[in-house]
Amino acid sequence: MFEAAHSERIQAPAAAVWELWADPGRWPDWDHRITSAELGGELRVGAELRVKLRRGGRVRYEVIELEPERLLITEVRFPGARLGHEQRLEPAGDAVASAHRLYVSGPLSGFWAPMLGRKRMRENVSRFGPRERELVEPGARPKQERNARRR
Repeated sequence: MFEAAHSERIQAPAAAVWELWADPGRWPDWDHRITSAELGGELRVGAELRVKLRRGGRVRYEVIELEPERLLITEVRFPGARLGHEQRLEPAGDAVASAHRLYVSGPLSGFWAPMLGRKRMRENVSRFGPRERELVEPGARPKQERNARRR
């Protein structure tokens, strides 16, 4: 099994971050790997999500676990392995801790993890929290806006 994890403290209520996660149409806002995501129906355990990646084509994720405003786990299956994305929210005083974990598990995870790119998975997971913070913290400006003002 391989996993990459990152947690970020966000000065916003859990509901604000959950809104980003619960609406697949907004996934490209916080996950740069995705160009589009669609949910056929309501977000629930067993629901299928169709995701178009910038690199890698289209994949179908399944919702494995769901606790509104607390936990969302999705997985895509490969022969002999599963690629999962665990998203967890924990209250942290007047803020919330947003934790992401990407993992590859199963009997052939040792084959698939290098194919998917361990380094790339570590880099990707470390970007989710900071981007969420930019999108939901009061007064936070998106990175593109900050960069534009510097020019």
